[in-house]
Amino acid sequence: MRRIETIVPMMMLAVAALLALLIGPRMLRQYAVAEQTARIELARNELRDDDILRRIDRAVASISDMVMPSIVHIESSGRRRGAGSSGAGWVFDDSGHIVTNAHVVGRSRNISVEFNDGTVAEGTLVGTDIYTDIAVVRVSRGDGLFPVMRSETRLPRIGERIFAFGSPFGFKFSMSEGIVSGLGRSTPGSSIPGGYTNYIQTDAAVNPGNSGGPLVNTDGHVVGMNVAIATAQSIGASPEDSGGDSAGISFAIPLGTIEPIVGQLIEFGEVSRGYLGIRFGRGTQSGGVERVRFEDGASRTGVRVTDIVETGPSDRAGMQIDDIIVAVEGSPILTAESLVSLISSGRPGDSIALDVWRSGRLESLEVVLDPIVPEVLAQRLAGPTMVQLGARFIAGDGQMVVGELFNDFPADLSGLNAGDRIVSINGRGFPGWDEFFIRLADEGLLSGSTVELGVLNPDDESRTVRLRMMP
Repeated sequence: MRRIETIVPMMMLAVAALLALLIGPRMLRQYAVAEQTARIELARNELRDDDILRRIDRAVASISDMVMPSIVHIESSGRRRGAGSSGAGWVFDDSGHIVTNAHVVGRSRNISVEFNDGTVAEGTLVGTDIYTDIAVVRVSRGDGLFPVMRSETRLPRIGERIFAFGSPFGFKFSMSEGIVSGLGRSTPGSSIPGGYTNYIQTDAAVNPGNSGGPLVNTDGHVVGMNVAIATAQSIGASPEDSGGDSAGISFAIPLGTIEPIVGQLIEFGEVSRGYLGIRFGRGTQSGGVERVRFEDGASRTGVRVTDIVETGPSDRAGMQIDDIIVAVEGSPILTAESLVSLISSGRPGDSIALDVWRSGRLESLEVVLDPIVPEVLAQRLAGPTMVQLGARFIAGDGQMVVGELFNDFPADLSGLNAGDRIVSINGRGFPGWDEFFIRLADEGLLSGSTVELGVLNPDDESRTVRLRMMP
């Protein structure tokens, strides 16, 4: 009897265990399904009740609706068959002026401008400025011109959301999104040797074909123009010449540089650069940039003046040594290059407003710019030009002597030899060192054009050498 009493509970436990094995997983699955169903229903309710993401989507779509009619796709071709380029641009005004990069149109004779509505118009090159990589094209179109709105704020802030427009890899009228990653950037691999940079850095996807397209803020207002990217192969080259695609680092010319250059190109067809007549510590570890602090705890960056050219523009305006320039026409000075870029955008005779920090307080100065002296411009051009050509030049009397050549660089591949004397550029002579480099730039060498050099060898035998920066 005792043995039966012992076996029965054991059998009951075994049956319970078997039932648990058979029923337990099913119950657990049912519980998990019920839990997931409740979670899905909760998410549906939250998305239905809170439309923040839909509002963001609608806002971004509105930016596209607002800006896209102002975007153009540009195809350009030169004298040689097959020699052409493409990129983007944007409608600047009701007169049909289109803004783009100089490297998109070069010196092209044939420019085709396609609008977002499919209309194609012939473009006429108004002018280019290779130093800032800005060009203006004009089209004749009676209607369908929608000038893009331009920001009234001089610079965006780091972290602000921005949108890049263009034709990446030929996909016309595309839009990408990112944020402002940095300001006042200088890039060693800029597509124009000695050019002015002061770029806005973003992480928006910018690829070959985006060049010349606008960079806009969340108001749909232009704050800059796409010009360069960083890749594993290059830093600061134009997207078309970079040898790669977007790596999350792209650069744009700020609007504060674009507007005065475009204004000069429209009015005069060319750019005359202004000159401030100061020197500052660009070669110092800080690049000449210092930070000043106000009594309320706020701070600004600026460039300290180390020398002033006697009777020059700044001297006439009352500038003093050790003044720190913190703004030009309201645009903050983040780097020495940003100061140079902003000043060079002004035309000789222009009166510009400077904010300077002097003896613990902020002062305002009005400076009337002089024309830039050739020596200053040549200082920017000479070193980078010789590096990219792979040649060292020595100044002679109305000529330049080839002092040294590096194998397989453009100067060597063009047929120049050490000891050759260059006496003309595209049939025109030049008086000296400064004018030689300025003439090379003005004739388009730095933006990819071929120039013809009149050359004498050591035996005074003459020949013509065709030189191109990137053969």
